[in-house]
Amino acid sequence: MKNLQGSPEPVICIVENNYSNIKLLSSLLRENEYEFVVAHSTEEAIKTLQNISVDIILINLTSKEKLQICRFVQTLESTKNIPIIFIGANQNEINQVQQLNIENLDDIKMPIQADDVLTKIKCHLQIHSLKKQLQSKEQKLQQEIYLREKVENELKEHKLMLESLRENLPGMVYYSSNDCNLNMNFVSDNFYSLTGYQSEELIQNKIIYSQLIYPEDRKYLWQERQKALLNNQPFQLIYRIITAKKEIKWVWEQGKGVYCSDGEVLAIKGLIIDITAQKQVESELTKQNIALQKAETALIIANQQLQKVAKIDGLTGIANRRSFDEYLEKEWRRLTRTKLPLSLILCDVDYFKYYNDYYGHLAGDDCLRKIAQSIKQTVKRSADLVARYGGEEFAIILPNTSGENAEKVVELIRTAIHKLYINHSASRVSKYVTMSMGVASVIPTKTESPQSLIAKADEALYHAKEKGRDCVVFFNRDCIKGTQTYLKNNLSYPKSQENVTQSFLLAIS
Repeated sequence: MKNLQGSPEPVICIVENNYSNIKLLSSLLRENEYEFVVAHSTEEAIKTLQNISVDIILINLTSKEKLQICRFVQTLESTKNIPIIFIGANQNEINQVQQLNIENLDDIKMPIQADDVLTKIKCHLQIHSLKKQLQSKEQKLQQEIYLREKVENELKEHKLMLESLRENLPGMVYYSSNDCNLNMNFVSDNFYSLTGYQSEELIQNKIIYSQLIYPEDRKYLWQERQKALLNNQPFQLIYRIITAKKEIKWVWEQGKGVYCSDGEVLAIKGLIIDITAQKQVESELTKQNIALQKAETALIIANQQLQKVAKIDGLTGIANRRSFDEYLEKEWRRLTRTKLPLSLILCDVDYFKYYNDYYGHLAGDDCLRKIAQSIKQTVKRSADLVARYGGEEFAIILPNTSGENAEKVVELIRTAIHKLYINHSASRVSKYVTMSMGVASVIPTKTESPQSLIAKADEALYHAKEKGRDCVVFFNRDCIKGTQTYLKNNLSYPKSQENVTQSFLLAIS
């Protein structure tokens, strides 16, 4: 599998058979310098995914075809982590696909909104990129774990070898007096291979063994040896010696005292073994442990960044729709138990499409960022959540908040937006940017769902727009119930797909 024309840039696969939607999406992606390919059917999509490495899949086909493509994506190691975005999917379709355990599944409401498409593409590309980095780090970590296990195995083998050598009296066997110079009365022939000196030189006192001990280790060894001998205990010591060639070696010494009848120490007998190779292995293992700890730390940081990006709206820096849905569900369950109120505010920037058409999408993005930060600064409680609900819509979840207190919060938000004084010459309600707001407050119960609260706030928002915009409507107080049916994710403007698509194409042409 290879990238489109060997391009290092992300590649987006559009799976669509509607010419108007293809034209709209192609124009949008081309304007934003994204590489993309188009498949008009399930068969074309599968063939494309088998031959081209893509980073995001946009699908707008029938429910059955969507399910077929998702099942295929899950069968290949190279495609199972690719983010999938449905266009105009209903909740039943999403529920069916979620049963396949697809991690990166999202949807875009119809009619297609440029800001929504670009924001979700940008967000999922960031997540996909971080996952690739995470996979690379995991592979590196596995390699380091393999190396660590190899070093540990080598260390075990070396220790087994040392045990075998000890059983067969390897190294230098000695018999010495108990004094600070450790004068040797006898040493085995292995003394030469250990120190580079002839054993006769040591016996004839031409050299003194204590002088071969590394200077910094001498005092410690004398104290530890005497402590063991006074308690009639054997001792084991690890220290450094300097050889005839001025090399530093690590040695392991095991010895015990030879006592007379009154308990006085007559001599010391023991065994000294070269463990330099073992120490080198231990040193290498220590280095590998440090490297492994650094890799594990980097992995934790990458995971934290991934979790943060997955719940933050890429444009505004506040919580995204996924975070909103999870938090609302969580608070609904909690407040069902405590019988405390939960309030929800839905906000919509008035005539934002006209703003984009008049000032351009970059100015529109900047406008949304300013509004998002203004709302976040106004809503100060840590328990409250400010989220981008979609496009130019924002949502504020207020746990433990009655309708009366929610009214105070929403007026503070409305005032804060006014004080931004963002010019909006294309608005039909004010020369500055304004917002319409719908508020609903309930005490959650097990018989209802969070979607019922969203529907109430959405109805209130609809009436706020009907009343002329730049105002606040409360569901229980200001709405005329039964005037319109509201579904989850209901759009604020009841326009047909064809009209919205034509208006957008005219705007970008």
